[in-house]
Amino acid sequence: EKSFEQWQDDAFSSVLSVTLDTTNPKRSHRTSLQSVGEELRSEGLAALITTSTLERVLVARLEESVVAGSGVSVDGYLLSSWGAMQGVVSNLSGAKGKTLDPAVRAQRIGALGEAQRLLVSYIGLSLQMPDLFAPLGQPGQRIIANALLADDSQAQGSNALAPLLPALLDQLVARFASDSLPDVIAPVFRELGLRMVLPSNRSLLQPGFRHILQAVETLVAYREIAQAVPHMATFDPEDCDGRRMQTSTALGAFLALSAFPGSDESITKVYYLDAPARNAQDREALHSSLRTTVQFLQASLFGIFDKLVRSGAAERDLTLRFTLRTLATNALRSGMQVDLAKVVDDGFADNLAAVWLRLSEPFTGDPHLRRIGRVDPDWVALRAMRSSSNGGSDAEADTDALGLDDEQSHIGTYWRELTRISADKEFADSYLERTGKQGGGGRAFGFICDCFFATADALHLGPVATISRYLELLKRISRFKEDIERIQTAPEILTPVQRASLPLVVERWNSQLDDLKREKIALDAQIFDPRRLGSILVFYRFVMCFLLRQVDRESAFPEKPFAMPAEEGSGSVPDRWRMLPQFLFEDVVEFVVFLAMHSPDTLIDSTLQLGRTEGLRTFEMIPVFAVVFLARPAYVSNPYMKAKLVDILHMLTYCDPREDSDYVDTNEAGSLAHPAVHLHPSISQFQSCLDHSAVSRTFLVPALLRFYVDIEQTGSSSQFYDKFNIRYYLARTLRALWARAPLYVEATRTFFLQSAGSSSSDSAGGSGAQQLAGAACGAGTTTGSSRRDQQVIEEFVARLMTDTTYLLDESLSQLLTIRDTEKRQAEIAAGSEPQSSAGSGADESRDLAQRLQESERIARSYVSLAHETVHMLAFLTRLVPKPFQAGEVVGRLAAMLNYNLKQLAGPKCSNLRVRNMASRFAFNPRVLLSELISVYVHLGLPPAAVEESDGGARLPANKPADAAAIDRFVASVVEDDRSYSATLFEEAYAILERRSLKSTASLARLRLFAHRCKAAKVDTRVIEFLEAQAPDAYLDPLLASLMTDPVRLPTSGNVMDRAAIKGQLLSDPRDPFNRAPLTADMLVPLPDLRTEIQDWRDAKLADYYESLRQDQDGA
Repeated sequence: EKSFEQWQDDAFSSVLSVTLDTTNPKRSHRTSLQSVGEELRSEGLAALITTSTLERVLVARLEESVVAGSGVSVDGYLLSSWGAMQGVVSNLSGAKGKTLDPAVRAQRIGALGEAQRLLVSYIGLSLQMPDLFAPLGQPGQRIIANALLADDSQAQGSNALAPLLPALLDQLVARFASDSLPDVIAPVFRELGLRMVLPSNRSLLQPGFRHILQAVETLVAYREIAQAVPHMATFDPEDCDGRRMQTSTALGAFLALSAFPGSDESITKVYYLDAPARNAQDREALHSSLRTTVQFLQASLFGIFDKLVRSGAAERDLTLRFTLRTLATNALRSGMQVDLAKVVDDGFADNLAAVWLRLSEPFTGDPHLRRIGRVDPDWVALRAMRSSSNGGSDAEADTDALGLDDEQSHIGTYWRELTRISADKEFADSYLERTGKQGGGGRAFGFICDCFFATADALHLGPVATISRYLELLKRISRFKEDIERIQTAPEILTPVQRASLPLVVERWNSQLDDLKREKIALDAQIFDPRRLGSILVFYRFVMCFLLRQVDRESAFPEKPFAMPAEEGSGSVPDRWRMLPQFLFEDVVEFVVFLAMHSPDTLIDSTLQLGRTEGLRTFEMIPVFAVVFLARPAYVSNPYMKAKLVDILHMLTYCDPREDSDYVDTNEAGSLAHPAVHLHPSISQFQSCLDHSAVSRTFLVPALLRFYVDIEQTGSSSQFYDKFNIRYYLARTLRALWARAPLYVEATRTFFLQSAGSSSSDSAGGSGAQQLAGAACGAGTTTGSSRRDQQVIEEFVARLMTDTTYLLDESLSQLLTIRDTEKRQAEIAAGSEPQSSAGSGADESRDLAQRLQESERIARSYVSLAHETVHMLAFLTRLVPKPFQAGEVVGRLAAMLNYNLKQLAGPKCSNLRVRNMASRFAFNPRVLLSELISVYVHLGLPPAAVEESDGGARLPANKPADAAAIDRFVASVVEDDRSYSATLFEEAYAILERRSLKSTASLARLRLFAHRCKAAKVDTRVIEFLEAQAPDAYLDPLLASLMTDPVRLPTSGNVMDRAAIKGQLLSDPRDPFNRAPLTADMLVPLPDLRTEIQDWRDAKLADYYESLRQDQDGA
C-alpha cells in the first residue's frame, strides 16, 4: 500500500503533468523536472512531489524555458492544473472517496486543498504582475473571462473551467480578500471591458453585451469582489477626466452602452433606417422593443452599482466620488456650445443618471417624503468641497463626515464654481470660506444626502442636458424645413446661378433633413420612454419639496402646511438657500415645462402613481412651487428661471386662442371657424389643484402682475424683446384664469383696490390637500410689503400702457409695410411699370421678397402680443378703472387710445387690409377696435348698473365711480390735439353697429361717451394763454405746462408737477436732473406754491374771459 507521500507524488504529478522520476515509463509524457529531483536528492530528500516540495516544483515548471517548450501559457497551465486538482477533490468528496478510510480521505483532501491554495496564489500573482512570468499564450484574465462568458453548452464542452468558476472565485476571494484582491480582479474587469467595445458587443442590437453584463454581475455578487472593485486602480484613475472617464475606467465601457444615436450609429443607419416613412404605430413598436433592451441594460448596471455601494462605507464613498468626479470633469455637457468628443456621450450620462435614480427611489418614492429632512443644504460646502482627509482637526474627524473631493480638486472646484440660486461669486466665496472654518458642527451626511445631490447632478448633466439638445434638434429640423419651403416658394430671393442649381440643392437638403428626422426618431425612443420620464419626475417631486422646505417660514414643509416667507428682499433670504446650486431649481422647471409641452401623460401617470389615496401628489406641488417663487422673486435671481414658471402656468391653464370667445364687450369677435381643440386631461387636473391651493388663491394673480413689472429689466442684451414674449404668456395665463373662475377675477380686483387703501382679502375660500391648502402668510400683503404692493400696481399700469402703445404701433406699421411690399410685387409681376434693366429688376424682386419675409416674421409676433395686451387693458379698465385714471398716466393713455383709434377707424383704416391677414397674422382689426372703444367707455363713464359677463366669469360690481377721475380722463381725451376728433367716434360707432360687434346697450354707452367728449371740449387757446403768461416758477421744467400740484425733488431740489414726475418715475426711478435714485414717496409737497399757482390761474382766467367778452361785444 502506498504511503501518503507516494500518493501525493502520484496525484500531484498527474495533476501538474510533471515528473521528477525520468525512469518511470508511465510518466514519460509529462514534463520532466529532473533538476528539481536531483536538487532534492542532494539535500538527502526523496524525489517526491509533496506539499512540502510542491512550490519548488511549481516554480521550476513556470520557468520560461519550460513554458516555451510546453506551448501552454503560465496562466493557462495554472488554471488547468487548479481545475484538474478541483476534479480530484470532487472525486474524493464524492462517491469514489467513500470507500476510503475517513481519516485517509480527510488527509488527502487537506493536501489537495493546500496545493490549490498555492496554485490560487500563483494565479493571483500572475494576474497582478503579468511580467513576472513568460508572456506566452493566453493571459489568465482572458481565460477567466471566457469562462465567465461561456453559456451552458460551452460549460459542458470546450470550456472546462466554466463549471468550476464559482469554486475558483471562492478561493481567489478567500486568498486575496485581505491582501490585494483589487489588483487581482482588475485585469478581469479590463478584459470584460475590452470585450464590450468589440463591434459584436457594443451595440444593443447585438446579443453579446448581455453575456458580458451578466459576467460582471456574477463577479460583484461576491461581496468581497464588490468591495474590491472601487479600490481598483482602474476604477477611478487620477489621470482620467472628461471623455476618458468613459474610455479608460473599469466601468466606463459598460456605462457607455446605449441606444442613443450618438453612441451607436447603427441605431439610425440600420434600426431606424426607414422610420421617417413609417406610420406612428410602427415607430412606436420599434421604440417599445428598443426600450425593453435599454431597461435590461440599466437594470443590470443598477445591480452592479447597488452591490458596490452596499459592500461597505468606504466603498460607497469611492463609488460616489467616481460619480461626482465623472460629472465634475464633464460639466461642459450642460453648455450651449460643447465639443461632444471631449465629454462622455449621452448614453453614458443617461445610464449613470438611471443608476442613481434607482438608488434614490427608496426615499424619493415615499408618498409622504418622510426622509426629506435628511437632505442638508450645506452638503456642498461641508461634504463635496472637502477632501477625504477632512482637512480639519482630529476632533472634527471624530464627528464630521469625511469629504468627497478628489486629489486634483475636480469635485470641489466644480461645486465651487456652480451658479447659485441667489448668490454672486463674492458672496459664495465668503460663505464657503466661513463655513469651511466652522467645520461640520457634528453633522453627519448620510447616504440619502449624498445620493440626493449626486442624482440631481447626474440628471443635470445627463437627461436634462440631452433634452436641451433634443429641443435644439427640433428647432434645427423646423428651421431646415422652413428654409426649404421658403426658397421653393420664393426663388426670386436667389441669384440666377443659384436658381439654376436649385433642384439638386433641394434634393441634397431633403436627404440631410431625413438624416435629422432619423436622429430625432431615435432620440424619441429614449427621451420619451414613459418609465424613464416617470422616474425622473418622481425625483423632481422630491426636489420641489426640498426647495420649498428651505424657504418655508417654519422650515417644516411637508410635515406642516407651507408657510409663505413673511418678508421680501435679498436681506431676508437665508444664506443656505442662496448658496444652493441653480441647477436644482432650473432643472425642475425645465423638465416640467418639457413634460407639459411634449409629454403631458407623464404628469398624469406620476400623479396616479404617487398620489394613491394619500400623500403629496405631483400636481399639488407644481402650482405651489410656481406661485411661491413668483410671489417671492428675491429667492431666485435669474429672471428667465421665473419666466419658465410662467410657461408652466400658461401651458397647464391653457385655452386655445383660436377658440377664445373671451373678448371684452364684443359679440363673437368675428372669430374664424377652427376645428375643435382637444385639451389634454392634465390641464383640467392642474387647474383643479390650482383652484384648491390656498397659496394660489392668495398669491397667484398678484405674483403674475408683479412679474409683469419686474421682467422689464433682465440684465440681458435682448431684454427689450424678451419682455414682450414673457408678457404675452403672462397675459394669456391671466386671461385663462379670469375666464375660468370668479375667484381669480375677485383676487385681481382685491389686489388693485389696495391702491385706494382697500385691504379686502381673498373671498374664494375652499381647501385642498392637507400639506398645501393651509398656506399661511406672514404678512397681510401679497408681494411682501404694502408699499411694494402699491408700487407694483402703479408700475403695472404704466408698463401695460407703454406696451400697448409700442405693440400697436409696431403691428400696424408692419402691416402697412407688408401691404405696400405686396402691392409693389404685384405691379412687377404684372409688368405695369417699366424696369431699367433685367439685373436691377431681379435685385428689386429679391429685396422685396426679403423685406416681406422679415415684416411677416415681426408682424406674426407683435400682432398676437398687441391683441393680448389690448384685451388685458380692456378687461382691467372695466374691473378696476381708477388706477388707469390716475393723473400720472391718464394723459399718455388718452393720447395712445386716440392715435390708435385714428388708425383703426380713421380715413386711412383701409390701408391695414392685408391679404389673408387673419390666417397669416391672427390680425383682427375689428376686435382691436371694439376693445379700444371699451377702454374709452370704461374710463369715461360711470359703470353700468349691471356688468355683462366676460368669458363666462361674472364681474363683481364696482364701487361708486369717482366723478373727478372720469372727468380727468375725458378731459385728457379731448385735449389731445394731435389725434382727437369727434368724427372718429362716429366712424367707430358705424363700424361696430354694421358688424354687430357690440350690443345695443354698449353702442348707446359709446354714443353717450362721445357726447360727453363734445361737451368737455375746451378752448386750447386758454391753455396756451396761461402757459404763455405763467412765470417760469409755475411751469413744469420738463413739460413746460402749468403745474397744478407742485412737489420738490429732494435729490436735486427742482420743483415739478406731481403727475409729471410720477409718470416719469414709473418708467425710470431716478431724478431726471441728476439721475439719483428717487421714488414717489420721497417727493415733498409744496402746498403754499400750489395755492399761489391756483390763485394766479383763477385771476388770469378771469382776465382772459373778460377780455374775450369785451372783444365779442365790440364785434
